Amino acid sequence: MNGNVLKVADTLQSIVKNNSFFLLITQRLINFIQNTFKIPNFSMINQDLENYKKANTLEEVDNAVRFDVPVPADHEFFTDFSDVRGDFEDRMIYKHLNVNPKTYIYNSKVNKSNKTLLFLAGMRGSGKTSELAKITQKLNHKEAFFCVTCNIDELDLNDMEYMDILIFQIEKLVEQLDKLEKKRIILEPSVIASLQKWFTERVEEANKMIKREGGLELEIQAGTPKLFSFLSLTSKVKANLTGSKENAQKLRTVFKNNFSDFALKANEFIAYVNILLKNNDIANEILFVVDGLEKTTNKEIRKKIVVEESGRIRQIKVNTIFTLPIELMSEGRRLEAFSTVSSFPFVKIRERNGEVVEEAIQKFIEFTYKRIDKNLFDSEETVREAILMGGGSPREYLRVLEYANIHADEEKIDGEALQKGIKKLAAQTAQYLKSEDIELLKILKKNNEDNKITLADDKWQDLIEKLIILEYNDGTYKRVNPIVEQSEIYKQEIEN
Repeated sequence: MNGNVLKVADTLQSIVKNNSFFLLITQRLINFIQNTFKIPNFSMINQDLENYKKANTLEEVDNAVRFDVPVPADHEFFTDFSDVRGDFEDRMIYKHLNVNPKTYIYNSKVNKSNKTLLFLAGMRGSGKTSELAKITQKLNHKEAFFCVTCNIDELDLNDMEYMDILIFQIEKLVEQLDKLEKKRIILEPSVIASLQKWFTERVEEANKMIKREGGLELEIQAGTPKLFSFLSLTSKVKANLTGSKENAQKLRTVFKNNFSDFALKANEFIAYVNILLKNNDIANEILFVVDGLEKTTNKEIRKKIVVEESGRIRQIKVNTIFTLPIELMSEGRRLEAFSTVSSFPFVKIRERNGEVVEEAIQKFIEFTYKRIDKNLFDSEETVREAILMGGGSPREYLRVLEYANIHADEEKIDGEALQKGIKKLAAQTAQYLKSEDIELLKILKKNNEDNKITLADDKWQDLIEKLIILEYNDGTYKRVNPIVEQSEIYKQEIEN
């Protein structure tokens, strides 16, 4: 039965993936299906990955260039770009985590009391998720970490607070521990009972508030204190946070009003699990990866979570990597007071003076032929031109290939199909440029021609978020998206 339910949920996802009007309703329906039938969200991703295969015909190209499915490090499509990202080196991430970048062994003594909180900032489509998947794969072992990845796609992207994320982190941790308990470790029932009792009391408190206002109470039964029953409880709490907005807010209010106690309970549980993992030769400590914050629907949500609720984030004593939405890089100095902020740039395929970085081009050629059979292109020159149009963004490059394939004949993607695709994509990307945007693009073009750094300023932020401008190195090197440069608007207003 679960297989059929999974197909229904996948069909719903495919119907709305480009339709924001239905996105929230469908997301909540999928959450309901998953919680009712005990289907974890990652099963849908895994099913997508099973069908995510190299294209040997033009009909298969559309599926091979999808950019909505995260690629793990062990997938055939994975390409390691870490050595062609300009000033970025993945060894810096390992260093920040007190991990030897050669042996991937964690030095727990160095960081015994102060856990690492790392914000990895990068633009949408830069490949952060795949890079983090590679990092967690290397670190998920007995001499490093018990890695718990939390992709917030599973939460309500239209209505979210840090409290939702923390509860989600605990749910994901318990979910992975439940799998371990059946094989290698056993948690003391008293530990589970304490946390389960606290959660149940908070829900009962929220229900009193809901009942006073005549709302529908949250239906949650704690069950016998076991890891599985606590997992069921946290899953239902998360489901209620993605359900009725009014009930979600009351539930959050109760948890926030009791946050000091919540943080204490969470930290006690994490510390206990860390000892258990080490004693059973599974890992030294837990490492959380919270990915996808940039996918929330507005800036206010993101800023509230990262900046306004930073005090709560700091109270949870566990090693954590958060992806940081690019517009919050301006808050870097404030965040660095209690965390580490690292920039994750696009792949630098051109220097500021326009010179092509051949090593990066070769990486993208590898990236291309892992997804699409070489014989589906008329020449490697067509592939190279498409790579340059992608601007060093894996996602933008996949869009270029998608549009080129639309215009391809029955046999191959050739230069003519590529140019038609670029023309269409350029018109769509540049159509909403305003007069003040044009003036900024003129400044950027002139700075690059003069080999000058374009300084950080809030006035660039909107263009960066819309991928009109792409950033490289540590953000000091910016270029206009090559696709935008191909638009009639850009040619008319800036080049002429």
